[in-house]
This record gives sequence, C-alpha cells and structure tokens, in this order.
Amino acid sequence: MTALGSVAGTVRSADTTALDSTSTAADSATDQDTLAASAPEAPDCEQKSVSTRATKTPSFANTVVWIAGMTAGKPMPVEKRADLSSEKCVLDPRVQAVIVGTTVNVINDEKVLHKLVFTKLGTHDTLTVTPFFNTGQMVASERLAKTTGVVEVRCARHPWTRAYIAVFDHPYFAVTERNGSFKIDSLPPGSYTLMVWSPGDAKPLERKIQITGGGETRVDLK
Repeated sequence: MTALGSVAGTVRSADTTALDSTSTAADSATDQDTLAASAPEAPDCEQKSVSTRATKTPSFANTVVWIAGMTAGKPMPVEKRADLSSEKCVLDPRVQAVIVGTTVNVINDEKVLHKLVFTKLGTHDTLTVTPFFNTGQMVASERLAKTTGVVEVRCARHPWTRAYIAVFDHPYFAVTERNGSFKIDSLPPGSYTLMVWSPGDAKPLERKIQITGGGETRVDLK
C-alpha cells in the first residue's frame, strides 16, 4: 500500500474585507427599506464593533486552502451539517469550508433585526434570504451548498456584517487558524496545485507542490 503524504504551512494573508463597511448591490436601499417596514424596529448593532476589531492583534485566520482537481482519495466527511451564527453584528465563523450537500444552520443569537442575503461570490445570483427578528431563531438551509464555489453572506441592514462559505466536492481543503497555519493530509504521492484564497482576493493564488509518500511538504506564503 502506498504511503500517503500531507501539505502544511502558514499563510500570512490578512482579510481585507473584515473592516470594510461599504455597501454593495446586495445591500440595496430597497432591501433595507422593505425590511424596516416589515417588522418593528429592534435595537441596532453598533458599528463600533468594526473599529474595535482593528485594534486587536492581527489575525491570519480565514484563508481557504485546497488542492485543485481532486477527483478521488480519502472518504468524504460523514458530517454534513454546519453552523453560521450572528452575534453583535458579527457572523461566526467568518469563513468556513464545507462539502457539497451540507445543511447550514443559520442562527441568530441577538435581539436585532437582520436580513442575511446569500449570493454566489462575484455574482448577483441570490441563493436564499434569511430575515431574523428576534434572538434564538434558526433556519436550516440546504440551498447554500448544492454546488461548488464560494457563497458570500451579507446583512442588508448592516453592510459591514459578512461571512463566506466555501463549498467543495472533495475533502482536500482547510481554513487557516489565527496564526495562519493549515494542514491537508492523506494525499497520494505526486504533483499538485495548491490553491489559496482570502476574502477580498480577486482570484486564488496558485502554488505547485510535490507530495512524497509518508512525508510532509511545507508551504509558507506571505
């Protein structure tokens, strides 16, 4: 039996959209006006939560790393359920990666009026819209991970509130930790293309790597 290898390393890439409070087409004034008229006014989030994050220690989390062109290999994860929660106008996790067919539980943990809009990144293709009016609400959605790609999540009422869900049809992916570290294991020996994407990137960075049986290939990117 051929020994498998792995790729690990660090990606020192900051999330350039984390402190961007500008509105986009998904956050149209029409959406906001419709939302405000549809329910009683609730305590609003304070936008200072955005500026507060800028003073914290820099984080290199939230970069998605994956192997391109994988069609076979280790088994797909059995668990096909993920969570996305809103608290203090921050979506958690900010970036996550799931496999096709995953059901995403969208949870509201605060008494604030929200309208989360889910679109395919870089398009106006709206997958679903989830309005929230009170704490403890949860909506389980099977629409978000039907196909591969990146789903962008925005709040029509609070444009600085956003998150990303990367959807894959294979299990060879990872999301970096706060220090930028990642690891992808169970790779057969051979040549591969490592893909690296952070929120705000126009396209993924590509890096050619060589995997050896029983070994670990190191990749450190800035």
